Amino acid sequence: MVLLTWPFLAESQDQEKDSSSSAWQFNLSGFYYWIPVDRNFLQLTATADHHSLHLETRYNYEDLNTGSVFAGWKFETGQKVQFAVTPILGAVFGNTNGVAPGFELELSYKIIDFYAETEYVIAFSPPEGDFFYTWDELAINPTHFLRTGISAQRTRVYKTGLDLQRGFFAEFSFWKLTTGAYYFNPFSDSQFGIFSLKFSF
Repeated sequence: MVLLTWPFLAESQDQEKDSSSSAWQFNLSGFYYWIPVDRNFLQLTATADHHSLHLETRYNYEDLNTGSVFAGWKFETGQKVQFAVTPILGAVFGNTNGVAPGFELELSYKIIDFYAETEYVIAFSPPEGDFFYTWDELAINPTHFLRTGISAQRTRVYKTGLDLQRGFFAEFSFWKLTTGAYYFNPFSDSQFGIFSLKFSF
């Protein structure tokens, strides 16, 4: 879940062009999970990008008290319809240990965008730890500072009565910061919220 600071959240296309000339781009993200039926926790993600090279590290993503590191290469195409896919391969260590192949996908057209972050953890320990993770968002960007839409997540970090968590979200961007709120499984016994803060530089 990352998930990431989505490229669609840049304050303007001009700023994206200016930043593309810099050697590296970094993003730091924190997601606080408020789960009434389970323990609350903080998930952290950091990314570093140099042209097509993508590096990423996460904590509390694949499991609680578990870290992961990834490397990948980004492929982009399109003008009006912009498409990018980043195959990644990572190592997972902590409560769960293993390797994790996956990909991150971005698709945008005008004010509409789709983002998917998917991986399959092949666990060494515990042996039953193999799991398919995904985080997906379909959003509209009515203004340069607002992004809102629907989201879905499949994870093993916490348990609810549903295999696939789904809900809606809104994110607000200003300066180099993006703050957001997610509401999953609305008005059910499995409902929970996520509050996010991202910093890009």
